[in-house]
Parts: sequence; structure tokens; C-alpha cells
Amino acid sequence: MKIFLVIIIVFLLSTLNLLLMDFLLGFSFLDSFMHLLNPFWVMSNAEYIMLAGLFFTIIGQQIFLIIKKKEEKRNHS
Repeated sequence: MKIFLVIIIVFLLSTLNLLLMDFLLGFSFLDSFMHLLNPFWVMSNAEYIMLAGLFFTIIGQQIFLIIKKKEEKRNHS
């Protein structure tokens, strides 16, 4: 769970950093938000599959660790 929380915090801080940099350049909020989404508009299908695989790996690892901890607690009881 800690790893997932760290990933979320890093994602939010990097997104905020990019938004603030666009604000300093004089863009509106909508333009800044569109600049954040632009890389996803130009991705190919293979890149979408790689991105989904990355997310499934991260989420799957967390689920696996939770199940493993529950089994260890059950075995020690």
C-alpha cells in the first residue's frame, strides 16, 4: 500500500509541476490541461498496450502482496 501511495503522490506532484509551468508561460487552465493530455492523443496501439501492462503490473503486485500477507497471518494463527 505504501508503494501505491508513493506512486500516486509522485504522479500528482509531477502533474502539478507541469500545470504550474504552463501557467507561468501564460497559458490558461484549459490549455495547460490539454498539454497534459496531448501525449495520449499521439500514442499508437502498442504504446497503449504497454501503458496498460504497466498499470496492471503495479496494481497486480499490490494485490499479490496483500494476499500474501493475509495468508501469512492465517498460517501464524
